Amino acid sequence: MYDAIVIGSGIGGLTTAGLLARVAGKRVLVLERHTEPGGLTHTFRRDGASWDVGVHYIGQVGPGDRTRAYFDYLSGGQLEWNRMPEAYDRFVYPGIDLSAVSDPEQYERALIRAFPDEAAAVSRYFKDVRRTAAWTTLGFVGAMVPPRLAPALNLLQRLTGRTATSTTKDYLDARFRSPELKAILTGQWGDYGLPPSRSAFAVHAMIVAHYLDGAWFPRGGSARIARTFEKGIEQTGGAVRVAHEVTEILTEGGAAVGVRALDRRGPETHERIHRAPVVVSAIGAPTTFQHLLPTDGAVGRATARARDTIRRLGAGGSATTVYLRLKADPRTIGVDGGNVWVGRGLDHDAAGTSERALLEGEPQEVFISFPSLKSGQEPHTAEIVSFCSAEPFHPWAHRPRGNRGPDYSALKERIASGMLALAESAVPVPGLTDLVDYMEISTPLTYEDYTAHPAGAFYGLPATPLRYTSPSLGPRTAVPGLLLSGQDAGSEGVVGAMMGGVAAACQALGPHGYSMISRAVRSGPEKRVGRPYTLPDGKHRAALVVKRRLTPSVWEARLSLEGSVGAWTPGQFARLHVGGDAWRDYSIAGLEDGMLRLLISTRTGGRGSRFIEEVEEGTRTVVELPLGRYGLTTTGHRRVFIATGTGLAPFLAMFHHAQGLEDDTLLFGCRDRGEDLTTLIDDAVLPGRVVRCLSRETVTGSFRGRVTDALARADIDLTGADVYLCGSAAMVADCRPFLDRAGVPDILTEPY
Repeated sequence: MYDAIVIGSGIGGLTTAGLLARVAGKRVLVLERHTEPGGLTHTFRRDGASWDVGVHYIGQVGPGDRTRAYFDYLSGGQLEWNRMPEAYDRFVYPGIDLSAVSDPEQYERALIRAFPDEAAAVSRYFKDVRRTAAWTTLGFVGAMVPPRLAPALNLLQRLTGRTATSTTKDYLDARFRSPELKAILTGQWGDYGLPPSRSAFAVHAMIVAHYLDGAWFPRGGSARIARTFEKGIEQTGGAVRVAHEVTEILTEGGAAVGVRALDRRGPETHERIHRAPVVVSAIGAPTTFQHLLPTDGAVGRATARARDTIRRLGAGGSATTVYLRLKADPRTIGVDGGNVWVGRGLDHDAAGTSERALLEGEPQEVFISFPSLKSGQEPHTAEIVSFCSAEPFHPWAHRPRGNRGPDYSALKERIASGMLALAESAVPVPGLTDLVDYMEISTPLTYEDYTAHPAGAFYGLPATPLRYTSPSLGPRTAVPGLLLSGQDAGSEGVVGAMMGGVAAACQALGPHGYSMISRAVRSGPEKRVGRPYTLPDGKHRAALVVKRRLTPSVWEARLSLEGSVGAWTPGQFARLHVGGDAWRDYSIAGLEDGMLRLLISTRTGGRGSRFIEEVEEGTRTVVELPLGRYGLTTTGHRRVFIATGTGLAPFLAMFHHAQGLEDDTLLFGCRDRGEDLTTLIDDAVLPGRVVRCLSRETVTGSFRGRVTDALARADIDLTGADVYLCGSAAMVADCRPFLDRAGVPDILTEPY
């Protein structure tokens, strides 16, 4: 039995779990629906490139800042930060090109120079921003202190909240005349997800104040947040368990006593019951109160007020995001790593509701970010975001992720092209489009799939004035033993969710929780480097037994695992610790008698590449497995497998266990015979027909060209076949249009 269970491994949930573990030595179980921990702080990778899905910049993490103290404490001092450029946000609108800089006085002077007739209003604005941000901070503190002290803080808030609960638009319209100036001052509205007419000035002021002294980014990428926090949780006997979807919060006598969860790590889904005296939900108030708890009986009556508040607040917004892998350093086109907000007009409210234009490839506003420059990683990448609701994407919501059909693919391509064109218009030197090597786009459906936020509303409950005047939804709830964490217990954004996590931990530790946590954080992180501890279920200590170079850029690695692995499905993947806080995912090429076989490419030159090149046989590491839902279907159809490079790995495991393989076809692509893994893998079992596609060598019996060429010209019968894809992201993307046109009903792939 655990001391506490946390639902969701976003920054809020991990903050709560990490504080309970590090401050009080609590044994905490964190359950995460996705196969990757971190919620919106996690990253995803394609062919060595990585993108940070929810973290674009963070303020107030300079040396000595209070937020930095929390990050240092929870990461054991192992999370490092890169300072962003002085001009961290640039606003480009018709006739306007102005940047927010890290010195607030300098930024204020720049605005006054640009708009001298509004100098007094600009100066007053910065005072109001600071005062209103302090008002919001009182709300955070009120959620952290014992309930008996909260009324006094609430009274102080009521006495000092004159402007906080107006809309941002009303505040600005009453004080400024220039549409251009108002457009600049609200240019960061995407950081809290509501245009000026809907957002409370409280959230606007909090975000603006958050960045007045500049912005920072986690060195090595935002995935290091979860990985450094996770260590403290595990060291006290806790665990961050991925691929576990909580379906119910269990109650007895009106109190929360545990959870029911679906364990999806193995070939079959298993229901698990976990019990604890404290349950913390960090996956949002709507899901918690409307889906995980009973809505009738004693618990339903106790939570009716919370559900009513949620209904009145309504849903928040979502976004489409274009992820770009670049051929070269974006600094060659004048980019310095700062963010860019670009719009076709000055009215953010019109831009925030112009979804039709977005769907037609004419977005009105986009936000541009360059993760690789901020994190210090290569290959170079960019992200382009445009905010919208989930409604236009509802027609495809019933289709499975990764297989939503040609209409959805065409819509995404049209949206992405339009967003890229608008982004191109704002870079200092034309050429962003020419730098693009690979492009992928997510929609609100993607956010919902990966984060479980209803309708992909990743900012949680909308920060309207009503939210700030409604009864608080957290961290305390009407259900004894149940607390809320994250954005809905705190506020929008990474730090807002973290403060919600702090508040939940304070309440979980009782009347002295706030003082306990404050003392611990002030004292700094405890050094626990090298302290041994028992790994949680699903993680295995491993030793590299053999590594063998198969091609100039592919190694075969065999690792001996400690402990029983249990059942797994050919097609699943393993997560390998490759040093520091870095983990890399590799498809399982084989797993027999505790011996794991992986194929590891070094083509990208990244952390995983360096690990396999440098590691010596006998070296010990950690492996987490099995993970993922990729596997052979049971339709009985003929199968066509398409792979390039180490994308062959999951298919090798499938072939070894498949029935009826003689009727199947494999298309395998590489450059020449020296890279043909189908002939270099010992004891490889292959389908009845193998089409080897060599792009740079002509060999009798092989196809000259890429696998995409072979699909069209090598007499591949796709009629009624299930098609499995695995390989480079570019290859998968290139194959999809052809397979869609060929009418292939099931295209099976799992980009992790």
